[in-house]
Amino acid sequence: MANSAFTFTIKRTALDENYVPADNTRITTNFANLARGESRQENLRNTLRMIDNRFNSLAHWDNPRGDRYAVELQIVSVEMSVAPGEETDSFPLIEILQTTIVDGQT
Repeated sequence: MANSAFTFTIKRTALDENYVPADNTRITTNFANLARGESRQENLRNTLRMIDNRFNSLAHWDNPRGDRYAVELQIVSVEMSVAPGEETDSFPLIEILQTTIVDGQT
């Protein structure tokens, strides 16, 4: 009888200016594309600043200078392996972004 068990692995990667996409990250992943090439850190820095600015502009009622909040992002990746314990590679199933809002005042 064949072993048909699956195992799943969850990985978390900080999406910040030091992010480097894994070799098996799809080329259609927007954040991975920002993190490739000569201007990768500048691209990531600008994108993350844009996200922070946009969030701060929406939270204007207690944020008169527009700099109270920061948005931290993590890439959560789920991989699946068929026939665990054997010499098989896992493959990516899904990647999602987990957001955390950091309040610089409190």
